[in-house]
Amino acid sequence: MAWKCYQITFKINSPLHIGYHKVMHLYRTRYYVYGKLLWGAMTAKIAPLLDNDYQAVGEFLKEAMRFGYFYLSDSNEIYLPRYTEEGLKFGNLYLYDFEKKFISSISSTAIEPHSLTAEEGMLYEVEFINPLIINNITSAKLIGFIWLREFNKEGMQLKSDSDSFLFEFNNKSIGLKKVLERLQIGGERRCGFGLIECEDFKEVKNNNMSFPGAWEEDKKDEVIIKLSVGDYVWAHTLYSTNLKIKGDVEPLVGREWDKDQRGAGRRLTGSGLYWCPGSKVLQETKFKAGMYGTWEKFC
Repeated sequence: MAWKCYQITFKINSPLHIGYHKVMHLYRTRYYVYGKLLWGAMTAKIAPLLDNDYQAVGEFLKEAMRFGYFYLSDSNEIYLPRYTEEGLKFGNLYLYDFEKKFISSISSTAIEPHSLTAEEGMLYEVEFINPLIINNITSAKLIGFIWLREFNKEGMQLKSDSDSFLFEFNNKSIGLKKVLERLQIGGERRCGFGLIECEDFKEVKNNNMSFPGAWEEDKKDEVIIKLSVGDYVWAHTLYSTNLKIKGDVEPLVGREWDKDQRGAGRRLTGSGLYWCPGSKVLQETKFKAGMYGTWEKFC
């Protein structure tokens, strides 16, 4: 079956910390949600319900779906990053104004249990996306895309169900909308961070996308994004010497399950250099969407 594209809007219900890097005692957050986080949250939601192991469900989702990046919105505008001659902007906002609108931080420290005083050198500060837009106290939203297709592997199945999809395994089933209804993503989840709630779910037809470009399906069952000259990429895009693009480059490093040490996040992974979201395309280019939402140039 051909791929179907859906635009999803999440309401942010609690502070959201998307791991980035550390500066002194400050843990920075990214200002968008990359596709791998949605994959992880869906895996964590589906696996217990279908009595299957997390690794098998995760591998199934990587083949049955493609996960896009999700960006902040105030219900009027989607704040996609753009590297311009005036510096990095989100939508039409300069970085400083964007941070004033969406970003906050909280300080904390570890307590020495015997004296109930702060442990020396343990002060830290966590930056986060605020669930309420700071200047008008309305809910912040996340908007992005996912692609799905009917798929069957080792008894697990994803199939069409009226206007959505259904996951099935061992005579148990759960609808896609039910999975997306409430998720928890990002860091500091033990503190209640990262709660998001699906507010809108609709199929994208006739390439009527709210992000730059258009998507199409290749004969080899790949999801292809076509951007015109002057468009900005909205996912990390694999660095290539024959890709005409202007912006910023960074290495992508993550943590995954390690089957030998048997623990989540115990294996560090690096997938190379990538152009950052917001980099500007200098010629019409087609990109292939990868399993975690990253892109690479499509020949």
